[in-house]
Parts: sequence; structure tokens; C-alpha cells
Amino acid sequence: MTEPIYSWLYVQQGVDAVRAAMGRRMEADAGCSLLEHVALYQLHHNGGRLKMLELAELLDVSPSGVTRLIERLVKRGWVTREQPPDNRRLVYAVLTEEGEEACLGTTARVYRASLAEEFTGLLNDRDLADLRRIGRKLLEGHGRWDVKRFAPSEE
Repeated sequence: MTEPIYSWLYVQQGVDAVRAAMGRRMEADAGCSLLEHVALYQLHHNGGRLKMLELAELLDVSPSGVTRLIERLVKRGWVTREQPPDNRRLVYAVLTEEGEEACLGTTARVYRASLAEEFTGLLNDRDLADLRRIGRKLLEGHGRWDVKRFAPSEE
């Protein structure tokens, strides 16, 4: 194998390993999936309300996948769906007060702890800075850089 292939495989498989470990921790300690927490986070950091298609794009899941995800969050009472009466094709996911509490409380606490253990605890400051730079460069190169993906303080 050539060097670029190793670089790609190490990054891809490294991210997959971190995501799997964080997902297990979220399920065990917060009672929700990693994707459910990330959806709450995106809603919280984008004013508590997003179009379903916009949320699907931010989470990099299909429209049907985001529909199933939001259905689970609706059942928990963390999100509601809203449709404007004049446009029934448009659907918004809206963070509830309970969802906000979950996002800022239990799920955020477990997410930060698992992130520290499974990701940042394995890297030094230079590694983290390099990953931010490289990640942004990849997002920009693929037209995917969008401040909405991150907390306002990330910009």
C-alpha cells in the first residue's frame, strides 16, 4: 500500500474506533445514542429549531434516517415536530425544554467525559491543533464547512 492509503485508513478507522467507543459510553451512561446527543446539540446550537432536511445534512444522515431519529427523540419528549400550515411539506425539528435539559445535562456530561477518555486523552495539544486544521481543510475542500456544524465559539 502507498502512504496516502495508509493515511486514509488510519484516519478512517481511528475515527470509527473513537465513535464506537463513545457510542457505547453514551448508551451505557446517558441512555441515548451518540447520534441522538449530536442531534440535540445541533438543535441547541442552532436556535432550538431546524428544518428536518437541514438537520439531516448537518448529521450526514439520509432524510429517512433523520425522520427515524427524530421519532425516537419525540418519544422521549426531547423534540417536537412542527409544520407550517401553509407548507405541509416543510417539517421542523424543535428542541423541547426537556430536550434542552438533557442536552445541557446528562448527555452533555457523558459526551464530554467520553470525548476526553476516548479522544482527547490520547492526543497532545499539537495533535489536536493539527486535527482541527486538517479537518477544516477537508470540510472546506468538499464544500462542507458550515459554522452551523459547530458551537458558535468554534469559529
